[in-house]
Amino acid sequence: MATPARLAGVGVFVLGGLVLFALGLFMIGDRQMAFAEKFTVYTEFKKITGLQPGAIVRVSGAKAGSITEILPPNRPSEKFRVKLEITEDLHQLVRTDSLATIETEGLVGGSYLGIGTGTDAAPPVGPNATIAGKEPFDIADLMQQMGDTVKRVNDTFDEMKAEVQGTVVAIGDTVDNANTLLVDVSADLKQMAASGATLSSDAAQIAEGIRSGKGTIGKLVNDDELYNRTTAIAKQAEEIAANARQVVENANNTLKGFQSKDGPVQGMTASVKQTMDDARAAVEGLAENMDALKRNFLLRGFFNRRGYFDLAQMSPADYRQGALTKGSDRRLVRVWRRADVLFELDPDRPENERLTEAGKAWIDAAIAPYLEHVASGIVIVEGYSQQGTADEQYLRSRTRAGMVRDHLIAKFHLDPQATGAMPLSADSPDSPGKSPWEGVALAVILPKASLLRATNRTTMRVPANVAEQLGSGSAQ
Repeated sequence: MATPARLAGVGVFVLGGLVLFALGLFMIGDRQMAFAEKFTVYTEFKKITGLQPGAIVRVSGAKAGSITEILPPNRPSEKFRVKLEITEDLHQLVRTDSLATIETEGLVGGSYLGIGTGTDAAPPVGPNATIAGKEPFDIADLMQQMGDTVKRVNDTFDEMKAEVQGTVVAIGDTVDNANTLLVDVSADLKQMAASGATLSSDAAQIAEGIRSGKGTIGKLVNDDELYNRTTAIAKQAEEIAANARQVVENANNTLKGFQSKDGPVQGMTASVKQTMDDARAAVEGLAENMDALKRNFLLRGFFNRRGYFDLAQMSPADYRQGALTKGSDRRLVRVWRRADVLFELDPDRPENERLTEAGKAWIDAAIAPYLEHVASGIVIVEGYSQQGTADEQYLRSRTRAGMVRDHLIAKFHLDPQATGAMPLSADSPDSPGKSPWEGVALAVILPKASLLRATNRTTMRVPANVAEQLGSGSAQ
């Protein structure tokens, strides 16, 4: 039967063992941060080289937690999803722009997950959020790339080997051909050298004969009488030239007399010049007077009925009221086109538009049926815009109309006085479907007979968006 002292000793031993067990469990839990407050985040990798659940997580090198779970992807295109628990004490270092990487402790140590601190500008990462992961460096991939590179280098050398061999063979053939050519022409070179020596000897004999006065050339060179005759001929030529100069001088003096300020020619020339100046001044004055009459309110209607117009002074309101067709036999035909086909943003100046190649082709095709008749008519490019304020609509519509007008004048050499640009802003009551129009309309105004001939001669079917009014003069 156990004594009380024995029972007390057993109790003290058991109690001490429990205390030591609890102390060891606390120390192990504290080392593993089992009792620390934590938050959960996720990261993703295409490869998790050596990474296992339970691996350590470090933030800027400091132990911060562990990996609790690795979720495999459902499809090959997806990534492994790694669940992390990080102590709340280091939460302020983990930001939304932090980057997770797979690291190795030492050369042969185990793998752990490292998280870099983010920037001050980025907010702290929230619970259960996902931070970016950087794929681990794989030695096997590097070796594979090196092997592929070595293989491509070897293949290149193999390809070049055949080309180098062919080049060496070609050089050898060239040397052989050169040797053969030298052997073939050596006899001709010897013969040419012998002929040259013969020619030199003959030339020396001829020169000696000339110096000694032999032959015709020798006599000419050595005979003093020939020199004297030549000198006499030169003197006679000088006398003849002096006489000719005297004759020319006399003629010049005579002409100067005619052309002097008191001479008959000068007087006649002055009279003709004065007459031409007077005529030019009269014509200029007549032109100014006629232009003034065209603008005079008493005679303006008379000239307007006879086709006078000034596109530069014409307002959009006057144009809409039919100023170019009223009181005449001119009629109007329009062709409409939207801005998204005609224009594009200028890469150099994105705030501006420019004509596209497709837009230029459309303009050329639209004016083509009327080109042979525009000399007797008017071409108006109407610009429309529905964007922005009223001022912005006006400016954009004027710019669009101006670009199309400039293209027509440059491409087809149309008369600038009879080719106008009319900014009509957002008001487009005559557009196809009566809908607000964003773009331009090409308006051709011709005498009724010319417009009928142009319409009948073209082989193109008139599009549905071409408005014609041959019965009245109002704009369509």
